[in-house]
Amino acid sequence: MKLFRTGSAAVVHECQKLFRFLPVTYQIDIRTAKFLQKFMTNDNSIYRLFVKQAGTNFKKKISSYGNVKSVYEMRTAAENMYFGCQ
Repeated sequence: MKLFRTGSAAVVHECQKLFRFLPVTYQIDIRTAKFLQKFMTNDNSIYRLFVKQAGTNFKKKISSYGNVKSVYEMRTAAENMYFGCQ
């Protein structure tokens, strides 16, 4: 609301759609999945201790967006859910 200098949620929602800004909740999910994906591919020996948990969390995060397999597909699904198929 500060970004658009308004108190109206409807105005903010319309501006988000026009400028294609995903809501913060979607952005956090996408960034978390991207982090987990990079974490799982790291060869550090300490990281290997947590790869299984990271994989589980990654699968849980992306499965909430439907039948997606990657962060790119997750972003596309989030955009389709929020902006509608265009």
